[in-house]
Amino acid sequence: MRFLLTVLFLLVPAAAQAFDDPKTLLEAIYQPYQTGKTHESLDPFYSNRLKGLFIDHANRATGEVTALAPGSDATPNRAFNPFLDSDNALLLDVVIGEPVVLGDNALATVSFHNFDHPSLLTIAMVKESDGWKVDDVTSTGAGENWLLSWLLRYDPWDVK
Repeated sequence: MRFLLTVLFLLVPAAAQAFDDPKTLLEAIYQPYQTGKTHESLDPFYSNRLKGLFIDHANRATGEVTALAPGSDATPNRAFNPFLDSDNALLLDVVIGEPVVLGDNALATVSFHNFDHPSLLTIAMVKESDGWKVDDVTSTGAGENWLLSWLLRYDPWDVK
């Protein structure tokens, strides 16, 4: 029985992992970037609301109405990674602040240097039935300041 459970555990992809607390979620997001690696998909980290905003944005950009098929990514445009505020990643000096938790909502800051560019992000999280998920990301450091949900909803650059 123990062998069967071990095999089943190994077969379950890491993306299906449920995050029991907000800090564990953020650590899972940022760990690969510190070694120059990336995630295959960011979808497992996003809340249902944020996935919906990505889908709506993609539908407006293409002029088509697309439903999310089970197991598919809600984020077809992987060129923009809100956790990096950049196209490439080799993060140094990553500091994940202690999340402030109020019921099923949490907020934490993440600071880092990507190559030599400093970044400061605020990440809002929500607890869903399958664990903690990212519900929004705000860039508040040097350079352009933005709120991910606002960019997806209003698309100030009219990306198509």
